[in-house]
Amino acid sequence: MTTVFWWWWVAAAILMVCELALPGVLFLFLAIGAAVVGLLLLVWPSMGLEIQLLAFAVASVIAALLLRPVIANRLKGKAHATLNARAAALVGQIVKLEEPIVSGRGRARVGDSSWAVRGPDMVAGAEVRIIGVEGAELLVEPR
Repeated sequence: MTTVFWWWWVAAAILMVCELALPGVLFLFLAIGAAVVGLLLLVWPSMGLEIQLLAFAVASVIAALLLRPVIANRLKGKAHATLNARAAALVGQIVKLEEPIVSGRGRARVGDSSWAVRGPDMVAGAEVRIIGVEGAELLVEPR
């Protein structure tokens, strides 16, 4: 019994769902391989299962070799520069001091966290702008 072409297209659709649901880009190449075998079966309906599996493997590898560099170039530089640097993402925000800045050091409330801050002496409750980060301290200036 020969495999009907649409079985490969169903496999391609399932692999694309996996591609969308899971991280990485592996399933895209496998889905392309399955779709190619489905197209080949339209042209050559009596193709044996061994040839189908070989065509699937070859088409998947070729798709990976051709598309991986293209995908890598498109994704390069897309992530935000402060994605994994929480403190750097705070630069520019206005926050209130929860403790006064005395001798250049104090504390500020940022969201639900308390951060050590450095800047000119100011009273508790003053609004400050975050202008930088040094280690675990936020550099601030009066608003």
